[in-house]
Order: sequence, then structure tokens, then C-alpha cells
Amino acid sequence: MKTVNHKKLVKTMCILLTVLTFASVAGAYPPDNAAVLYYKAFLMLQEPSEEVKNMMREMREGKIKSNDQIKQHLQDNRNVMEFAEAAAEIRQCDWGYDISRGLGVLMPELLNLRLTAFMFTAKAQILAEEGDYKAALSKCLTIHKMARHMSDSLLISYLVGASLNNLANQRIEDFLSIMPEDIETLVWLKSQTVSISVNAPSIKVAMAREKEIAMQELRRERIDSLLEAMGDDFVTDEITADAVKKVRAGDRKFFKDNREYYAGLMDDIIVALDLPYQQSHRKLDRLNDRVQKDAKTNPAAIMAALLVPANSRVLTIGTKRSTFFNAIRAAIDIYIVKAKTGRLPDTLPADLPRDMFSGEDFEYEKIKDGFVLRCRGKDLDKDEIYQYDFKVSK
Repeated sequence: MKTVNHKKLVKTMCILLTVLTFASVAGAYPPDNAAVLYYKAFLMLQEPSEEVKNMMREMREGKIKSNDQIKQHLQDNRNVMEFAEAAAEIRQCDWGYDISRGLGVLMPELLNLRLTAFMFTAKAQILAEEGDYKAALSKCLTIHKMARHMSDSLLISYLVGASLNNLANQRIEDFLSIMPEDIETLVWLKSQTVSISVNAPSIKVAMAREKEIAMQELRRERIDSLLEAMGDDFVTDEITADAVKKVRAGDRKFFKDNREYYAGLMDDIIVALDLPYQQSHRKLDRLNDRVQKDAKTNPAAIMAALLVPANSRVLTIGTKRSTFFNAIRAAIDIYIVKAKTGRLPDTLPADLPRDMFSGEDFEYEKIKDGFVLRCRGKDLDKDEIYQYDFKVSK
């Protein structure tokens, strides 16, 4: 009798513990911090073989259709994508960086996010092939949300985030050009892109974070680890090599003066980022020329000359990202007009997102099989004007 009662007691305790455990998990899920789910996903991530990686790239480029090897890779990583998708819906994302490591902070999640984004593009392509365009577009939006979680951390993460944005934009452009007219899906997509635009990545936030971390590094006691983090590749000429020698020999006053010069320069850069693209680019080029010139005669400018990146190029990358996304948003409105009226508008509808290279409306041109949205301002780094081609399905 005692044995029976004991077994019942153990069974009851197990049931209670199970209920309490699930209640606890339910109360805490999803977590407030998206990074918790990302890191959980990355623990299960199975990297693709070079063969599968090349296949997914060729599928993104429209050279091949999906195949069993790609589908199996996605199946093996289905839990990874599930957790990443849940993480992307959470607003807050704190990666838990050890900022005390300065510019040498470890960021392994950058590669993992890229690999996961590539899987989402492959899954989106498969869904599109199956005719489920809304689900395919949803995977692209997930990539945008993942990019948002990266972009405000450091300058390198901002650039990785921009590459993810462009990856998603390209797939959305492709799907819009082949999907059948569907007002409900287009209106849904419009609302989703508006929501994403509200939380657009900020180059100013990334630049301010870069300044904050670098200021901690510009000290006599940390210079060896800083130069190690920068790597040997940045020493490309005799001038740079000479500057590194002066840095290694610098005393505390040298580093105090360099911190002050660097802080002032970064403040000027951040202010310049508020200007329209053309003005901002010219201002950043002048600031870069100034610091390089100063570094030849002013020891206080040496660290700024070594640390400050090609800011005008970073500006262009961010402007290209936002312009491509604005072209997508403008195109959605044009597709909605086509779906409602049966024909493309003769002129660009009013109040659409703009070309950020010029700050003006896109140039709109109807062509035989669709329409083109063309920038009015140039990419000043490449002396190139971008255009985005959208087809209309028959």
C-alpha cells in the first residue's frame, strides 16, 4: 500500500513540476532580448557545404531553381530559422558585447546572421516557386528585421546590416516582378515596409558608438591591443608604418592630445551626416583630407588618421541601402495602382518615398514590360546613377 502511495506521490510531483516548468517558460517567452533567441539558434546552426553555398547563391541570381540538396540544408536548419524568425519580431536586441575589449570586441554573430539570412532567401525562393508569394515576402521582411538588430551596434555591424538589407530588397524586387496581382498582399506589404522604415538603421548611432569605444582605446596602456585588433593589413605604406612607430613611442600627453583631436573630428563627422547626401559627402571628404594633412605635422592627429574610416564611403553605402528600400516602397504603391485600375500610372503618384542620393522623387519611366525608378542623384564614389527595374506579370 505504501509503495502504491509512493508511486502516486512521485507521479503527482512530476506532473506539478512539469506544469510549473511550462508555466515559468510561458511567462518568460518570448524573452525581452532578441539576442537570447539568436544565440540559441546559432548553437544549432549547420553551415552549408561549399557546394550548397554556391547553389544558394546561383538560386538567388536566378541561374538555377531549388533542388533537393538546398531543401535538405533548410530542413536541417529548420529550428535555426524558427528561432531567428521569432527573434526578429522582438524590438530590443542586446548582444552582450564586452565593450571593455574596445575595437577588438568579438562579434561572431555577424557571420551567423549572414548565413541565416542566406537560408531565408533560399526558403523565400522555394515559397515563390510554389506560388506562395506572401510567405516568400515575409521571409524577406524577416531579413530586414534581423538587419535592424545588427545595425546600431558598431560601424562594422552597420555595414553588415546594410548588406542584409540589400539582400532582402533584391529578393522583394524580384518577387514583385513575377507575382500575380494581389491587392491584399500588396497592401499588407506596404504596411510592413512602413513599419520597418520607422526603425531604420542609423549611421549616426553606429558612428557615435564607434567613437565611444575608440575613446577608451586611445590610451598608452591599451595601444598594443588596439594595434593588434587593427591587424597588419592596415600598414600599407611607409607613412602609415612611421605613424605606427610614433604611436608606440607616445607618452600619456601624446594620447591625451590624440583623444581630444579624435573626439572633435568624430563630432564634426556626426554633424556632417545630418546634411543631404551630396553636401554630406563633400564635407566628409574635406574632413578626411584635413586629418590626413594634419597628421603630417601635428602628432595629435596621428591616431585619428589611423582610426577614422573612409566615412564618405560608409555614407554612400547607407544612402544606397535606404534608396533601394525607398524604391521598393514606391514600387509597391505603383503596383497597387496597377492592381486597382488595370494599368500603370502615367506619372509617379504623389508623396512617395524619395531617392536619398538627391532628396527628390525618383524619375519614373514606363517601359514595355513594366517600369523603372531611376535616381536623380549620383553615387559620388562610383560616379553612377542607380535605377531599379520592375516588371509587371502578364
